[in-house]
Amino acid sequence: MKNIYILIIISIITLSSCKAQNAPLYRAEPDLPEGTHYKDLDGDLSDFVGVWKWQNNDSIVTIKFKKWEDVYDSDYNQYEDYLVGAYKFTVNGSVIEDNLSQLNDNSIFILDHYIAGNTILHKTQYPKCENCDDNQRQVFVYFTDPQREYLNSAMVLRHKVEDGIEKMEVVFYSFNYTVQPSIDSPMVNRIPYGNYTFIKQ
Repeated sequence: MKNIYILIIISIITLSSCKAQNAPLYRAEPDLPEGTHYKDLDGDLSDFVGVWKWQNNDSIVTIKFKKWEDVYDSDYNQYEDYLVGAYKFTVNGSVIEDNLSQLNDNSIFILDHYIAGNTILHKTQYPKCENCDDNQRQVFVYFTDPQREYLNSAMVLRHKVEDGIEKMEVVFYSFNYTVQPSIDSPMVNRIPYGNYTFIKQ
């Protein structure tokens, strides 16, 4: 009987330790212990999983997102959930870029995907969201144009529902100084920087 009690106590301690290692993504802090799992506990990443479409006249952008869970980071000995995406861009029916098929390639490292990230932003962080609720969070992801990988580009994603329609507001911008490989190298992506509203498909 004594051994049973000991096993129960050990099990409770073990379960408590495992539970303590989980932390929400927006609390990613260096003082948390190694082995911490930074989880999408509030569904900030899950809101964007699926297929989204933006269209303006003959220009169409389709983005597909998946959530990868418990991705190990050997540099910090921790685990993180990530939002990973791929996209297709067409103009006048001509395909400018289509990397949607790469989303299912698990051999590609997380941040080597053309859209990836997991940074949670609050409404007062850049780029500020004046129309967001106080408790609404945003997701920062890196964006890469495979023909212009030298550009430092990012998207900030905001989820909303209007009249029963799921929408993804996107702020697409250059977030850092870019070293131009040559004087003729373009300094913008083939998808222009700006604000977009995507509709869930």
